[in-house]
Amino acid sequence: QEVKVSSPDYPERNRENVMDDFLKRIECYKVTYQPLDPNADLSFIKVINVGQRFLVNRVQDYIQSKIVYYLMNIHVQPRTIYLCRHGESEYNLVGKIGGDSGLSPRGKQFAQALKKFIEEQEIVDLKVWTSQLKRTIQTAESLGVTYEQWKILNEIDA
Repeated sequence: QEVKVSSPDYPERNRENVMDDFLKRIECYKVTYQPLDPNADLSFIKVINVGQRFLVNRVQDYIQSKIVYYLMNIHVQPRTIYLCRHGESEYNLVGKIGGDSGLSPRGKQFAQALKKFIEEQEIVDLKVWTSQLKRTIQTAESLGVTYEQWKILNEIDA
């Protein structure tokens, strides 16, 4: 519903009018709608529930795969992305850059404060990404949620 109400098709943003019009549009589409046959020799991408699921059929070349990638990564609803550094590390205390040290006591305090902040946000389906370094993993572990480690997030030349 939020996607339709915030659509440029409906500048007045009256939820009731928007939904009525949208449902009327669907009824009109039903008259001419023909389902695509996955066994036919057609390439198509079916986006279900605004990107919740995708059906990709007979995508065979580079351009088609780029279109699939684009559609799978587009977000039509506003969302918040939080970026955060790890808590203070043992190496931070001695001025050492790089390495793979764990969190200092103050870094652990920061991680707990971050946990409190994240809990207050009441984020549904929170995704947390970290590098593969101890200090980032320890910061993420304090959140008590699943996290993914990404090598590409590791420091470069440090």
